[in-house]
Amino acid sequence: MNLFDNQKYYSKEEFDKISYEDQQEIFLRIRAWMPRVTGKDRYNSEKFKNIIINRIEQICAYACSGHIPSQDYMGYIYKRGYGDIFPINYKRSIEWSIIAARNGSKLAPQRMRAFMNPAVDMIMSSPRAGQIVKYNELNLSNYFWFLSQYVCELLYVDLQLDPVEMSKKELIEEDQNEKKARIFFDRFRDRCVNGAIDNLIKKLPEDIKEDDEGEELKPKEEKDEKAEDFHFEGINIEDIDEDE
Repeated sequence: MNLFDNQKYYSKEEFDKISYEDQQEIFLRIRAWMPRVTGKDRYNSEKFKNIIINRIEQICAYACSGHIPSQDYMGYIYKRGYGDIFPINYKRSIEWSIIAARNGSKLAPQRMRAFMNPAVDMIMSSPRAGQIVKYNELNLSNYFWFLSQYVCELLYVDLQLDPVEMSKKELIEEDQNEKKARIFFDRFRDRCVNGAIDNLIKKLPEDIKEDDEGEELKPKEEKDEKAEDFHFEGINIEDIDEDE
């Protein structure tokens, strides 16, 4: 079975409308396509290694061609690694997660939560935060990924991220250091926040009153739009353990 037979490509607008839960289901189905590691002896099998590498390369190829769920998975696999077969690379994980978030992934900002928290906090502390909350219909369930997307839009440009060129770059050992990766990206994030705030303000209604204090964040009242059904042979989503 090829997971990507007749796979659907989403535009940013389409993927943005899919709820967090349904995006997560799509992600879990991709993750379930990867073989399970049940013992160290399996790492000694060249055939097993080749299967893992081949499937990651397939997912990466789809990610490079604009398949948003695959972009999200690449951010995940670079953060988690796959034993000795596929090493952790924090820098590449953040790069792929920024790309996925910019394209509408709600999972990617959660994966970068420690990295994105300062940016979201700055936006929510800005003088017009209440208006941003009110006119974008933000609530406690959607504000984090919504605001993160605005920051990632600018990070994508500032970092000059190109999925195809990025996939061609040789991985270096230094990028496996989480602290160094965070220091590198923190500089870019901090200088993108003000631009994100400006873009959010520009999209507010032009006739907004100066004394309009907006609203505070509240719990979500309505369920988001459902994703289309996915039918991948041999995979039962209820059998997949969630660890994200």
